[in-house]
Amino acid sequence: MRQNKIWAALALSVVLGGCGSDDTPASPIPTPTPPETLPPEINKPDYVFGGPTEQLDGTIQIAIVKSLVPAEGGAKTEPAHAQETLAGPQGTKVFPGDGLIRTKMEDTASAKGMKIEYLLPPTAINMSGVKIDTLRPDLFPEGRGSVLDLLMWVSDKYGIDVQIEKDEALKTYFVTSIGGIEGAPEKVDQSRLGATEGQGWKYLVGPSVWDEKIDGGDPFAAIKGEEVKKGTDYNTDHLYYKEEEIYFRIDHLALKNQMSIVLMPAQPGEMEVRKRKYQREMDRLAANGGKVIVPEIVIDFKPPYYDMNGELVQPGQRAVFKDIEVKPHNLRLDLYQPGVLTELDAWLSLVDQRPDLKIDWSYWPRLSTNANVQGYVATAISFNGKDDLGNIINQTYKNNGECGFVHHTGEWENYADGGAQNVLYEFVMCAGRTDMPENWNRAACLGKVPGIKGFRPRNYGAGELYENDGPTGYMKFGMPFGANDPHLTGDNMIIYGPEYINYLGVAFGDMNTNSGVPSGCDAESPEIDIANLKDISKARAPLDESHFGWKLPDCTTCHDPSNSHVVEAMAPYECAECHGNNGAPNNHGERYTCGFCHSQTLAKHGNVYADKNDYYSKESNFKEPESCLTCHVDR
Repeated sequence: MRQNKIWAALALSVVLGGCGSDDTPASPIPTPTPPETLPPEINKPDYVFGGPTEQLDGTIQIAIVKSLVPAEGGAKTEPAHAQETLAGPQGTKVFPGDGLIRTKMEDTASAKGMKIEYLLPPTAINMSGVKIDTLRPDLFPEGRGSVLDLLMWVSDKYGIDVQIEKDEALKTYFVTSIGGIEGAPEKVDQSRLGATEGQGWKYLVGPSVWDEKIDGGDPFAAIKGEEVKKGTDYNTDHLYYKEEEIYFRIDHLALKNQMSIVLMPAQPGEMEVRKRKYQREMDRLAANGGKVIVPEIVIDFKPPYYDMNGELVQPGQRAVFKDIEVKPHNLRLDLYQPGVLTELDAWLSLVDQRPDLKIDWSYWPRLSTNANVQGYVATAISFNGKDDLGNIINQTYKNNGECGFVHHTGEWENYADGGAQNVLYEFVMCAGRTDMPENWNRAACLGKVPGIKGFRPRNYGAGELYENDGPTGYMKFGMPFGANDPHLTGDNMIIYGPEYINYLGVAFGDMNTNSGVPSGCDAESPEIDIANLKDISKARAPLDESHFGWKLPDCTTCHDPSNSHVVEAMAPYECAECHGNNGAPNNHGERYTCGFCHSQTLAKHGNVYADKNDYYSKESNFKEPESCLTCHVDR
């Protein structure tokens, strides 16, 4: 039977009622009128589109790792089997190919001739049958909770002894022991630590599944100067989780459907890194009188330019904003209590304070790429003004399926703690950019020119103070990302005043497509070619509800050249020029690829977005964005 021990400093107070001996009858005490309860104010600007619709009723995969040991004979091992099968609510299909999703951790261990010993093997939990009893009702509303809350539920269900400790000063809980194990021995720079055993457990998170590339094509081939392997594609039957190191408090990270959680014994240095980070946040919070003020919010629009001699021609386009006080906007009341501050609140507060900065956000649910985002994503950033360092900047950057933004939040000293970031950022910040046309500039940006370090954001640190145990440091399985840079959206990251928050504009275009479609990330790239849109405002014979195909977008379902005036080369959206948009709803102001988010709901649109490498659906009858914006007009 599990025994949970929560060690905390408890302050007890006794309220004593006065007892009088006066026989005078007491006057009746009037019943006070309860104050009117008003709903929390939601400050949702017009540049934030959409909102959450998900309930916590899908599946979450969780595992508890005991240790990593050599496999017999160094042979590859078979993945462990789940104790429960994956099942969606009411028998719905949650993933393509229902079943437990494998974890990349096991593949990596097997490739090294190792195997994972589990206290709990990867297990899929159907959240529709789980009642979350959160330890943090100050953060989470009823029915919602954190990674720690699910761990406590699992410990009850499977009889696993879990010990936790509450740290009032750091506003969090720590997992001190699971199954009697108090952590891992220190394997990194033991001479610098007083303690070498134990000190607790860490957690890793896979926020969403990934797709396996079935032909082994290398997405970085073009960048490396190698031949691009044609036919590269992704197969939705080969899904896996790639859990990442994470520095955010275990009792703060909200649960969401289709995520993977791994608990692992931590080395003392790892826990020291986390506690030092949390303490600095608390010190900053106290110094600001309890206000959450972020010292630096940074936007990296472009990497720097170099000439043929390696001289800096133009510095990277970086906007720095200082000392931003964060106010609640309450956009995620489905996850958090009113007033809880997130990274997204910091960005929204920045835009509130800077009229020369414009950022658009859209809520992304589960995408056609199997990415289960469930959060607000920045879709465009435009700044025309002077930042707080005096830099004059006029830049625009848009998320169009081939471009986007990655983000960091935390302490500058931990910027590079997450394993593979520097490699990724060199590639995506340099090679896919249409605003870096010269091979020399790209090579310089990648650090391939002698004397030039390549793209690095300012204060790109050397990693954890104790990282001297190979390139992956504490990350036993070589996990990428994580630490300050997990695959989470900012509205799923509670903050107390991190030292910095950073958006970086990246370009994936040249890596993910074989067509050479330019990324369109630079300011000079047009949003759309207006000439490709059809003007339906003067449609001569617009359809109405009497038409048997009302609100059925694919005209070719019934009409073809043999039975109508449709010509063979005509795409369905071209019909709208004469027949109107057939009842299509309005759009919400986006100007780039729509299928990236909406493909799961486009079943009636023929073969649109059938190939995830074809971001613009050029091979379908519903080309993007022309066909979308012709029928789904701007409101």
